[in-house]
Amino acid sequence: MSEIASPQLHASADETPDLSIILINWRMSKDLAGCLASIEKHQHRCRIETILVNKPSEDGTEQIIAQQYPWVRLFDHPTFGFATMRNKGIREARARYCLILDTDVEILPNCFDALVKFMNAHPRVGGCGGHTTRLDGNVEYNVKRFYDLATVAARRGPFMERLWPDNPWNHRHLMKDKDHEKPFEGDWMAGACFCIRREAVAQVGYFDESMHYFEDVDWCWRAKAARWKIAFCPDARIIHKVQGLSKKGFNRNTIIHLKSGIRFWLKTRHQGLNWAWPNRPAAALPHEQAAGASTHGNQPDLSVIIVNFNCSALLRDCLHSLKEAAPRRRLEIIVVDNASSDGAPKMVREEFPAVKLIANAENRGFTGGNNQGLEIARGRHILLLNNDTRVMPNAFEKAIAWMDRHPDVGAAGLKLLNEDGSLQLSCRRFPSFSQALFNRHSLPTRLFPSNRFSRQYLMTDFRHHRTQDVDWVSGACLMLRRQTYEQIGGLDERFFMYSEDVDYCYRVWAAGHRVVYLPFARVTHLVGQSSKKNQALTIRERHRSMYRFYKKHYSRSLMFVDLVTWIMIEARCAVMLAAMKLRGRTA
Repeated sequence: MSEIASPQLHASADETPDLSIILINWRMSKDLAGCLASIEKHQHRCRIETILVNKPSEDGTEQIIAQQYPWVRLFDHPTFGFATMRNKGIREARARYCLILDTDVEILPNCFDALVKFMNAHPRVGGCGGHTTRLDGNVEYNVKRFYDLATVAARRGPFMERLWPDNPWNHRHLMKDKDHEKPFEGDWMAGACFCIRREAVAQVGYFDESMHYFEDVDWCWRAKAARWKIAFCPDARIIHKVQGLSKKGFNRNTIIHLKSGIRFWLKTRHQGLNWAWPNRPAAALPHEQAAGASTHGNQPDLSVIIVNFNCSALLRDCLHSLKEAAPRRRLEIIVVDNASSDGAPKMVREEFPAVKLIANAENRGFTGGNNQGLEIARGRHILLLNNDTRVMPNAFEKAIAWMDRHPDVGAAGLKLLNEDGSLQLSCRRFPSFSQALFNRHSLPTRLFPSNRFSRQYLMTDFRHHRTQDVDWVSGACLMLRRQTYEQIGGLDERFFMYSEDVDYCYRVWAAGHRVVYLPFARVTHLVGQSSKKNQALTIRERHRSMYRFYKKHYSRSLMFVDLVTWIMIEARCAVMLAAMKLRGRTA
């Protein structure tokens, strides 16, 4: 990027700017003048352009631009609206990145360069926002988590907001648990300072012009459904004076805000009032399929992703078993190591140099690690494989051939066997309330293994030698078609471990694809070797994930039912922890 010291040296007509700054205005000429003055004083190395979309009024904006800021590209717009006017600015923008700003902001040093550098360094970030403070120096938490019913009550309720402003729901929604001096991912970014990648706009679409508010939440929801990330860039800093368009000329602002919220809820009503889960399949993204259909001559037939944490010996055996898994196919093997301390990364580098290794500095969990692998996987099919597995000869060969013959299948599970060769139950029906106490680890199942509810959920009455559609298959060995992954995205990282496979198969079915059990492709699974090292953590995470799955797919936002469900799951967790301690004392 060339050296530029002032906005008078905006990118010329034959140059492509690095950053397009988009402002919208209606009757806010004083705030606008202050914002443009801060842009004019800003020192930056990146090439920029400034676009103002203005609804004409009698506030003198046109004269101010002509006389003081001739470098601003001015466009008139007949009506006022956040979405419509910002869309106009994005359409006129020439840069790869579009920085949407409110007019009542002041740019602090290094903001533009920091945003461009951050977006260049993170190609899967579709939108990011900067560190925003108010005039009094307090942080304005613009990167947020998506709404649920409790958050709506805590954020917008007249009593909670005044009497208990830092309640747990508000605290979580505003992501106050994150270090705002470091980058992190969020769910959505407020439009006061929001940098959007044009490539993401081409895929996701523009802001929804039927919304006066919530257009930023809606765009981020659609972006995350299309596998783009929303992130926080702490080095890009602004001051938000919060004068507010909404405080000038709108006496029905609350009603308009409520209408936009209801309209957004109606768009996502299949979630109940648990708005905007980021990995929910998008309703119509045909361009994704077209983009994903392109192949390269050397594209692998299968990308195998293995997440590892302190299981070097198991990982070594697993990698050795892959040599005969598909001898006539091109395999890509990706190992994601979650900060192991037993020398696993070194072992992979020295003994398996052809394996692609991602060595994390921290434990990203099973879902986070798999998503890292999914982002770089190039295969026509993708397999999520546990490190405590041994793949039998030709297992992948058979599975790939079968998947190629059945293009309507989005995901498949291979047949899992215990170490002694006996059948391991690896396909299930989706959980229901009647089966809540009859899963594989529950006391009723252990005491009465042949009861009707356990048989139904665990599918013990299912003929495991037949290829058949099932609700979900174990994530220990889960094969995905690339087009399916590109349509619905990766694993939901709120499931740190456990239930992520149930959730993913649920989304595969919701997207119109089949999930199938393949008994002719076999894999030995040693079952939970990593989790055995900390059984208490395993039990707690299993129950947390159980409630997350319920909340995501089954909840109807009836607070009493949700509370009862949570109490039952927590009680079950407490019983299992107590039983574990009792076994430890009597052993």
